[in-house]
Amino acid sequence: MTNPFERFGVGHLSATSMLQFRADPALGVLYLVFGIREAGSPAMHRGSALDHTIGQMLDENISLDQDSARAMATSHFDQLIENTEETYRPSDIKRERATVEKCLNHCYPIMCDWQAPLSYQHPIKLSLQGIEIPVIGFIDLRYPEAVRELKTSGRPRSSIVDDHAFQVATYAMAIRQESGAWPQAFVDYLTPTGMTSYQLRNGKRWVKEVVDTAAGIRTLLDAAPDRDALCASITPDYSHWLWRYRPNSLAAAKELFGE
Repeated sequence: MTNPFERFGVGHLSATSMLQFRADPALGVLYLVFGIREAGSPAMHRGSALDHTIGQMLDENISLDQDSARAMATSHFDQLIENTEETYRPSDIKRERATVEKCLNHCYPIMCDWQAPLSYQHPIKLSLQGIEIPVIGFIDLRYPEAVRELKTSGRPRSSIVDDHAFQVATYAMAIRQESGAWPQAFVDYLTPTGMTSYQLRNGKRWVKEVVDTAAGIRTLLDAAPDRDALCASITPDYSHWLWRYRPNSLAAAKELFGE
């Protein structure tokens, strides 16, 4: 049996690459095969700053009161903005910095009493039957019987977003493979108006989504002998809203797949 992933230089899958494929196979191929990435944003740095600070808050060897945690989060955000080579609008930076403070103010009173996790940014490697390469990723918070994924959002969420359910299910599958037991899986939404946590309830559905998505990627790659044939087999759906927020992918797609 040939290994189509090796043919196209794909060494591993991730929740992100599979989500790109689920949205539009063209996006998945651009990400996996052609290595197309998008520029960062103040919103992305906002999430990174909050994730980092929460990891420090929950470290049993570190003591942070709310003022110190807020100062750490905003300082980390400022560093990320300062160190990027990209240029952002000052209004966007100001808005997201304020969001960092508001999110931290709401999550600190809730999370300061949480137990320390087994690990923060816990690495996982998931093997799937019939897929020659692993799925690799990092769990935000790993507990003995649970995995938690932290998400920041500009607005409250009434349930787990499908993409986030897919992601946290991937991590839960990896822990089940590692430990033999299916963990509880949570997505914690930090917003400027509060923090809400949701537990993944329909795990079997999302396990199937993960397995089917990985198989779909393999099937698409297996049918193409080279990159030219792969590109010829793909017709992007440019009406999908994701393309509006992926200018690098859109430019590459029009060049590789056509208008």
